[in-house]
Amino acid sequence: MNKLEVSQYFPDEQAKLALYSSDPEDNNCEHSHSFQELVIVEEGHGLHVINGKPIFIQQGDVFFVSGNDVHFYDELGTLKLINILINPQVKFHYLTQIETLLITIAGNSAANYGWLTPETKSHCKQLIDEIFRDEMALPANHALKESLFFKLVTSILYAQSQAEYSNTRYKLHKLLSYLQENCFNEIDWRQLANQFHLTQRTASRHIKEVTGLTPENYLKRLRLVSARVKLKETDMTITEVAFLCGFANSNHFTTSYKKVFGVTPSAERKRAG
Repeated sequence: MNKLEVSQYFPDEQAKLALYSSDPEDNNCEHSHSFQELVIVEEGHGLHVINGKPIFIQQGDVFFVSGNDVHFYDELGTLKLINILINPQVKFHYLTQIETLLITIAGNSAANYGWLTPETKSHCKQLIDEIFRDEMALPANHALKESLFFKLVTSILYAQSQAEYSNTRYKLHKLLSYLQENCFNEIDWRQLANQFHLTQRTASRHIKEVTGLTPENYLKRLRLVSARVKLKETDMTITEVAFLCGFANSNHFTTSYKKVFGVTPSAERKRAG
């Protein structure tokens, strides 16, 4: 596992904030880092696997990754991310307890993820452009830079409190969060759609549009990605992993695993060793 250090991503190690726009190739290996990051999904969709848990992310999602988290991105589509890096080795000049706000959108739980409408995302990108203008690095502009960052964080949090439950995209965001938290359980799709005030047909259509997979195949993908982490990081038997991750038997698990990842679970384990 890679450990990304402050010195690699902060040209000025005395800076508190840095901007990093990344493509998925930069993030598809499991890693942790000595800094924190606020992440906005600018385009595409995929799976964010954090601390062994797969969480579906799509355009407009926003979340906070702490220095203790271990994560990577497993693509279902083409992800483009905006990463604002926060250097914990340097204090803000004026802001205090900003992490108390950021932790409310902590990326280690699907239920915490925020979602930005296209309008709010555009507003946030404008704020980010302002924060990282060259002149903002000058000591005379520290107060302005920190106030803009505070405005960015509060805009993100306010967007969550104002999300329209009548907005189908927001309903889908909450439905997918529920699936991620309960992916090992049997799902009654009609009941689940009703729970989020959607028809089963509408829910199924939107899941397919967003993830590129049918609801059943998307659920299976979540289970398989979770199983892949357990095969690599635990001593559980393949049968134990299969049952824990919601598969009825190890044969079905092995067949599904090879179809998605190109190797059997036993070969995956040997390769990880």
